[in-house]
Amino acid sequence: MTNWKDIFKKETDLSNEELLKYLDNDISEEEMNAIEQKLASSDFENDALEGLAQFKTKENITTITNSLNQQLKKQISRSTKRKKKRKIQDQQWLIVVILAVLLLSVTGYLLIHYNR
Repeated sequence: MTNWKDIFKKETDLSNEELLKYLDNDISEEEMNAIEQKLASSDFENDALEGLAQFKTKENITTITNSLNQQLKKQISRSTKRKKKRKIQDQQWLIVVILAVLLLSVTGYLLIHYNR
């Protein structure tokens, strides 16, 4: 992966339907060989296939996938809302406070240093 920011880039072209057909042996030999070559080049796809193979009923996979995607979207939206709340809304006050503290510190130093 050349671009480290692009973490969702697919290394292979395997779709969910292809993986399910591969598990059900519902494809031709040529398609099976092509999928196996793609699986050999990607550890992620191998893990996905192993996870799909552990399901006893193949019909529930799409409903489970959709519910997981919805939960992930909710979690991501909650975290973005929290990030917006954590941002300092009024930075002008922050700058004024920092300048005031610096001014008081310098004034205190000068008063202590020159009053000796």
